Amino acid sequence: MEVTVSASTVFKLSPLTIALFVASQVTYANDDMEVMEVLGHTPEGIDITIDSDQLAKSQAQDLNDIFRKDAEISVGGSSGVSQKIYVRGLEDTMLNVSIDGAEQSGNLFHHQGRLSIEPELLKQVDVSAGAGRATDGPGALGGAIKFTTKDAHDLLTAGETYGAMLKGGYYTNNEGYKVSASLYGEVADQLGLLASFGYVDGDNIEDGKGQEQPYTALEQQVALLKLSGQLNDEHYLSVSYDYRNDDGRRLNRPHFQPSFKNAPLDQETDRSTFTLNHKYNASDLFNLDTTFYYTDSHLAHKDHPRWGTSDGSIQTSGVKIFNTSKLTGHTLVYGLDYKKDKSEFETNYDGKKNDEEKGTVYGLFVQDDWMLTETIILTAGARYDWYELTDNMEQDFDSSGFSPNVGINYNALEGLNLFASYAEAFRGQQIKELFVIDYRENDPNRKPEEARNLELGANYQYDDFFAGITFFDSTIKDVVTNQGAIYTNVGDLDNQGITAYLGYAIADVSARLSYNQSRPELNGTPLSDEDSTLGTSIGDTWVLDLIYQPMESLEFGWNARFVERLTDVADPTVHPEKPGYGVHDVYAYWMPIADEELSLTLSVKNVFDKYYFDHASYMAYIGSPVAQGYASPGRDFRFNVTYAF
Repeated sequence: MEVTVSASTVFKLSPLTIALFVASQVTYANDDMEVMEVLGHTPEGIDITIDSDQLAKSQAQDLNDIFRKDAEISVGGSSGVSQKIYVRGLEDTMLNVSIDGAEQSGNLFHHQGRLSIEPELLKQVDVSAGAGRATDGPGALGGAIKFTTKDAHDLLTAGETYGAMLKGGYYTNNEGYKVSASLYGEVADQLGLLASFGYVDGDNIEDGKGQEQPYTALEQQVALLKLSGQLNDEHYLSVSYDYRNDDGRRLNRPHFQPSFKNAPLDQETDRSTFTLNHKYNASDLFNLDTTFYYTDSHLAHKDHPRWGTSDGSIQTSGVKIFNTSKLTGHTLVYGLDYKKDKSEFETNYDGKKNDEEKGTVYGLFVQDDWMLTETIILTAGARYDWYELTDNMEQDFDSSGFSPNVGINYNALEGLNLFASYAEAFRGQQIKELFVIDYRENDPNRKPEEARNLELGANYQYDDFFAGITFFDSTIKDVVTNQGAIYTNVGDLDNQGITAYLGYAIADVSARLSYNQSRPELNGTPLSDEDSTLGTSIGDTWVLDLIYQPMESLEFGWNARFVERLTDVADPTVHPEKPGYGVHDVYAYWMPIADEELSLTLSVKNVFDKYYFDHASYMAYIGSPVAQGYASPGRDFRFNVTYAF
């Protein structure tokens, strides 16, 4: 059977996300403070940037720690293996996610997270919320998240050609510890090699009532090997291998509590990512960037008392080629990308045979940023993508779609920028969730998904004061879910809301308050925790962040996250209201040696030992003895020592 759908007549415009000139990128820091976070639109279409310095001082251990300071982003799941990212209430399955340019495709199992990354290895995280620029890649219905790992030159200090770094940490909540070792140096002039290895071990998590959460203990191994640097003035090369493994005895559905239908079993999750990137900067007209990548994400459930052993993987390979040309008043980016997904699944339950699906995406794109005047920037672009899918039932799907984009940024007054944008994104048929591939079929008439995103807003910066606000209104038509026996289009997902921030930095103190309100609805009904792979409803979120740095070698931080009570739920008879909560974190960072060879960090997560359910985590299904989620972790004292030599 073959189904062909063409969306070439659909008009789509990517967001203006270039809404700030360099002066309006929100950076709160004095000359000594290194902490930086960008909120609001930037010329690259980025809404949020998180750097390695911020992650180190907060002792980030998982996805929740990475995004804890951002009201626009929530992370659900009390344990690392069950965590999912939500941007404006939409699950990360609706976004394009990449690590060093390598796309992280597919979904392993909707009862746990699909993304795994070691915060210690990260140099930077960039988030683009909402359907956006053509350079966000194919199918970015809800935006894009780009993780960039460190290289040797990020760790070498001035005058060094080689070095090493040892780290050790202890965490009281689960009596866990973490150790890592990194070796780095220049193997040739400007060409560096980094080898980093880490190990994490911990017992079960405890919530704010001191109740132990069974089967949440963890054991992880991580590694990063990267050769990178300038070969000469024109050529840059980076070759990297990133590996992460998580073994443990876990519940079949890790985000649910134990029950007669949620048995514990041995599980193994691992991801291997290989990337090769080459940049050739010959002139203002020819600046070529090429990336080849391969990712293998694997999940195994062993000896389930009912279903036996299930084992599967999603392999993604691809290439991205784009060139940047700088013309008078224009920055033009254009190129092509290709991605191939292959899922393989086998189970010994009921004598079932192996299952396999294959999908490919081809895309062409162009994006132009045009400085029309000294106060006006226009941006416009487009991409056209072709999707092909052969599912496990030998059904063939073909679809294609055109995705143009446009936007404007107006520097109305000194420090004040007004912006508006409209964007659409097209996503054709893709491989199904791995662990349902053997019993859920595709609707033979399954259609592509199409997103439209309108944004209006303003950003302002004057001296050490900064503020911004964005109004957004998005619709994703013909969304596909994994609910029921058939993978099919279930309707339209609408999402309206506001994101805003303001802050001030003076002397040794900086403060920032951010806010987000999102209202995702499927066919007019608020999303619930049952709408896995789409998103969930989260109460209005406020995040207050304070930093005090009395001297260059000493810094204190306080972060408070407040989520308002959510009463507008899908069906009050089965979906409970979500109580509001406030959670506080603090940290102290000290470098007792002048040349920064030794650093000590003490942080306390959930200072007041609050018992709460994160709105992004699965809470409960009223009347069900099975669908009952875990509360978030209680107080956790963390101590970390880093020594570089």
